[in-house]
This record gives sequence, C-alpha cells and structure tokens, in this order.
Amino acid sequence: MPTKTLNSNYYVWPKESHSSLVCDGRITDQIVDDFGVNVKIRVVNKPSFNHYGDASKSYSDSYSKAYMHQWRITDDEVKEGIYKDGQIMFVFKPEDGTKVKTGNFIFYNYEWYKITSVEPQIFAGTHYLINAIVKVAQLSD
Repeated sequence: MPTKTLNSNYYVWPKESHSSLVCDGRITDQIVDDFGVNVKIRVVNKPSFNHYGDASKSYSDSYSKAYMHQWRITDDEVKEGIYKDGQIMFVFKPEDGTKVKTGNFIFYNYEWYKITSVEPQIFAGTHYLINAIVKVAQLSD
C-alpha cells in the first residue's frame, strides 16, 4: 500500500518488499563500526615450490575492522547447538569477503586465529555481514 509524503500531492512507493536499512547493510555496518576492533587479516596464498621442490607459502596482510564475539553457555545459539560455549567469531562487513576465507588468519590482541568456517549473512538477497568462526592458532597451522 502506498504511503503519502508530508507536504506533497503525490505518493512515494515503498522500496522492494523487504528492502530496508537492515537489508542494504547500513545498520549492520554500523554495528561493526561502533563495536568493532581493528584486526589484521592474513591471506594465505596457495603454496608454491622452489627450485629444490620445497614448499613455500606466501601471504599478504591487510587491516580491517570486525566485531568479535565469544559464545557463552547462556547464549540461545549455544543452547540450540548452533555454536559451542567458548567458540570465537569475528563479524566483518561484506566488503571484506575476498579476504575472509577458510584457512586465512586473523590477528587480534597479540593472538593469531585461523578461520575454520565462514558464514555469510544474507537477508532478502543482500549480503550484510560475514561471520568468521575461528580457533586460536599458530602461524604454522
């Protein structure tokens, strides 16, 4: 149903059915901006081999902002079995999607974390957050 604007003689049709500030990411981006922490993302490139046949890894580092959450037994998601007590998750904006991949690393608070799984959050066909489930790791992992 159309909504009438104030001081106007015409109607403004609402956006698509479920499109809103949440859907187009502005509110969810604000969560990362307001409550996020600065992190280093280490993208691990596929191993290559030198002249002697030894495997060598290369990587590239970049910096971003993410909201860090550690799941607790009192969280509904833990009670429902979606996440485990103590499990750590970093939440990123969608523009970090090319860097936030399984096998890459996140450095935060003097600790390295290996990304074990990535869960894109999609609502009404729009990517609005990326959850990176991690475990404490050594760079040699």
